[in-house]
Amino acid sequence: MLGLTIVLAVVGTALLFGGGDFGRVAWGLPGTAGLWALGFSVAAYPITRRHPENPVGWSLMAAGVASGVAALGIGIPAADPNGFVLLLTNFWVVSVAALCTAVILFPSGSPPSRWWWAFLGVVWGAGCLEYFRAIPPSPGFAFLPERLDALAAPTHLVFQFCLGVQFLALVARWRRSGAVERLQLKWVVYGVTLAASTALVVEVGLANLFPVLYVPGTYVLSVAVLVAPAGMGVAMFRYRLYDIDVVIYLTLVYGALSATLALLYFGGIVLSQRIFAGFTGNEKLPQLAIVASTLAIAALFNPLRRRIQDLIDRRFYRSKYDARNTLTAFSKKLRDETDLDVLGEDLVGVVRNTMQPEHVSLWLREPSDATKPKAGG
Repeated sequence: MLGLTIVLAVVGTALLFGGGDFGRVAWGLPGTAGLWALGFSVAAYPITRRHPENPVGWSLMAAGVASGVAALGIGIPAADPNGFVLLLTNFWVVSVAALCTAVILFPSGSPPSRWWWAFLGVVWGAGCLEYFRAIPPSPGFAFLPERLDALAAPTHLVFQFCLGVQFLALVARWRRSGAVERLQLKWVVYGVTLAASTALVVEVGLANLFPVLYVPGTYVLSVAVLVAPAGMGVAMFRYRLYDIDVVIYLTLVYGALSATLALLYFGGIVLSQRIFAGFTGNEKLPQLAIVASTLAIAALFNPLRRRIQDLIDRRFYRSKYDARNTLTAFSKKLRDETDLDVLGEDLVGVVRNTMQPEHVSLWLREPSDATKPKAGG
């Protein structure tokens, strides 16, 4: 299956860039289907090798193969009177449904409760309707109703709704899981949340407010989707599970920093353009204003990073923030205090406040004769 996925992705992408119709590219981005195919399958391969009885790996592998078929359909030239190329292209629906299945079955291979099996049936049923409704009437598909127009809108809404409900499966499993499984779930929740947040920013924010950034944003979205299967692979192997807290922290800091700098940059350009047009009547923004905005963003990078990091520490990592402030205050006192008893009490207080142990005591070794100060020395 991995070999088949690689062949489909490579051949489909080569056909697309060799003379395919970019107007039919799914998701508005050339090469996305091939990228997803390789990402899903590469993440699934070690899972299926190590845990062949677990359907999570096989669901990811099925998502990779389906994305490979979609990549092949996108790469084939558009002349298709019978609709068979579109039949291949629509396999992206199968890929999304298989990825949703992997999320719901993660990590044990069974859903949180038996009712989620019924939900998976709804997902695949809505996916089948979503798959066939976009196929035009043709001799090859005479059995289909006239484009299934009556089911087009409700089917799409049901399918999108089902993709959102998969978050509830993670919540339900979280409430019943132990410490290790919660760490595993953190990786998947992080990947799914990152993909959903990126899709919201790209498809809603950039598409409506900054259309010029929409295409670069789709590239970022394509990579963000692959974080979910990569997180599943890390969690299934239980490799460096505790690092997820560091990953989440850095994502919060630099994600908020990037969004703030982007808003300031483009807001500054728009404001400069309005001011310049008001004084000169020329709508074209001079290069000096763009250079000034760029230099301002460069100057604001470190101050904003510190402010955002401090805000996130206070809001989400309060214990870390308090510990850092306590250690900073103790370091200042350590430079000025010379009384050993006072320093010992302060040190015990710092340990008690930052690490919160059940018991703490301080032992000081008596100086030996060799280390005692000599008279007159």
